[in-house]
Amino acid sequence: MERCKRIFKTATHNKLPIGIQYIKGLFQGQKRNIERMTERVADSEYNQIQHFISESPWDARLGFDTVAEDTSKVFESYDRVALLIDESSHRKKGQYSVGVARQYCGTIGKVDNCQVAVYGGLSAEKYYGLIDTALYLPESWTEDKERCKKAKVPKEHMVYKTKVELALEIVKHQIAIGTRFHYVGADGLYGNSYWFGQELDKLKQLFVLEVHSDQYVYTQPPQIYVPEKQGIRGRQPKLYKALGEVTEVSEIGQKIVDDQWQKIRLRRTGKGDLNCLGYIQKVYVWDGSSANYSERILIIRVTICKDGKREYKYALSNAKENEFSTEELVRMQSQRYFVERSFQDAKQEAGMSQYQVRGWLAWHHHMVMVMMALHFILSEKMLFKEEMPLLSAYDVREIMLNVYPRKGMNQQEIMEQINKRHEQRRIQLAKNKGSS
Repeated sequence: MERCKRIFKTATHNKLPIGIQYIKGLFQGQKRNIERMTERVADSEYNQIQHFISESPWDARLGFDTVAEDTSKVFESYDRVALLIDESSHRKKGQYSVGVARQYCGTIGKVDNCQVAVYGGLSAEKYYGLIDTALYLPESWTEDKERCKKAKVPKEHMVYKTKVELALEIVKHQIAIGTRFHYVGADGLYGNSYWFGQELDKLKQLFVLEVHSDQYVYTQPPQIYVPEKQGIRGRQPKLYKALGEVTEVSEIGQKIVDDQWQKIRLRRTGKGDLNCLGYIQKVYVWDGSSANYSERILIIRVTICKDGKREYKYALSNAKENEFSTEELVRMQSQRYFVERSFQDAKQEAGMSQYQVRGWLAWHHHMVMVMMALHFILSEKMLFKEEMPLLSAYDVREIMLNVYPRKGMNQQEIMEQINKRHEQRRIQLAKNKGSS
């Protein structure tokens, strides 16, 4: 509790009680925007909650770091914890919400108006939680400084950074604050970045990064050289070339014969054991421009679908040869599934995408509160894992909905909520009319 007080402390107030109301609202609200949350949470007041999330200067960075520390402690008895990196999108209308643009929206699988952020989460076995995030600002934002200023984007963030660069910043920050993890996992956006793998090598971080099926690798060490000058005229060549057979990882996967696959039991699910086939092989990667190549372990995982078709997943790891077994590496690769579960729980049970705020500070404040809610869910799962091993995020939210007191339990309270809702709409209509 004392650590939470530090997060929500400002120069004149401590906002912890309002912070607790906000988290209750994330669980209790029919929709998790401020107006609907304050209709449900006992003793909450709209203007207080709005100020808390949009204007109050409490430290969001300290909030994220506290969640990271607490989640790390939850997993301190596990001998293999993954730091999982992935991006998630939030569909938003209009053009004023910070970072919003027409860009690829993974939520619906096509280009749409949305915000995108890179997230970091911790996972061990079947448990997981989000601990950090970095909002992606497209170039249409970073090139428009006035737009950034209106959204109160800090000056140091008005610089364009790719999602891969943001991911590396998250990894570096977690190392700096002492978060305990054993390897980094991510999908093909990060795995196909040669630079990202090289940077993790420099940080001495073990990684298992998925790659796309058309990722090129060498099956033997390539010979990298600078061609000699041909003839008297012309400049001396400076660009490196490589000699060696290059192939797509999918071609390697298709050539594996039956007795080379290893049958692996990944984990137990509600529908029974989840099994797969696994295969690993040493390969080599080169970025096409540098003087050196890198050794990698190619991991191929195959899931056999109900119709008999095979679904292939590919990953590259900087693990040393024979450092891990095929089963261990395949399990490490499959752990990335749980960052998707984190997003699912965050959006369905903690209102991750249901915010109606526009500014930089408000967006980060909301994400801190969502991650605190997820950490509460994780803590409950760990506390009752022996008595209730199937406890889900939905179950925890149901408890919060029915145990803690709520507004709107009688006719008078419901009518008061409707009147307040109408007043808020009249205020918004007046603002819209004045700005048009």
